[in-house]
Amino acid sequence: MVRNFFALLLVIGGVFFTTSCATETNKLKSNKSTLNSKVVLYIIKREGCPACVYQEKVVRVKEVKEILDRYCIVNYIDVREQDSLPKEWMHTFKTPTVHFVDSSNSKLIPSIGSVYPYEFRDALLKAKDVLDKRRGVKQ
Repeated sequence: MVRNFFALLLVIGGVFFTTSCATETNKLKSNKSTLNSKVVLYIIKREGCPACVYQEKVVRVKEVKEILDRYCIVNYIDVREQDSLPKEWMHTFKTPTVHFVDSSNSKLIPSIGSVYPYEFRDALLKAKDVLDKRRGVKQ
């Protein structure tokens, strides 16, 4: 009886271990897929920059924020911390500067500076379209 109980525990533990590992593997694949489907933004800013303050307001406009939340990963980089940028071509002296790249840091569209909300929205949508075309996603 005790032997059967331990055998049952062993089987249940094995099933639990197998399904939990499979679930974790699926989560990792899902996270990588999610990252590949997102536009990565690097927003370079400078403290005390009036155009940067304006651009921060643009990012919070409802129509822009919805697109950012759904399709983008946003990274804010201080102009003095540009060594943390993944590519040398991203370095700039102009603030704000917004770079639009894919998960491998390849440029999707030309970088922009401080723009109106509708221009920022249009740039986000254009970057998303380019990313989808590269991934072979039908519109």
